[in-house]
Amino acid sequence: MGQDKEMDRVCGMRMDIKDNHLTSVYKEETYYFCSEGCKAKFDHEPEYYMEKF
Repeated sequence: MGQDKEMDRVCGMRMDIKDNHLTSVYKEETYYFCSEGCKAKFDHEPEYYMEKF
């Protein structure tokens, strides 16, 4: 993806990350989320969401 766009690993939504503060770090990589709900799901079971997309 472009430098300012990322995909939410939980729901697949593409978003501008410039002002996005919902992140998690997994295996030294930062992931961005569209909502607290998606972030919580990822934080609970990151391996599942790494395989999803």
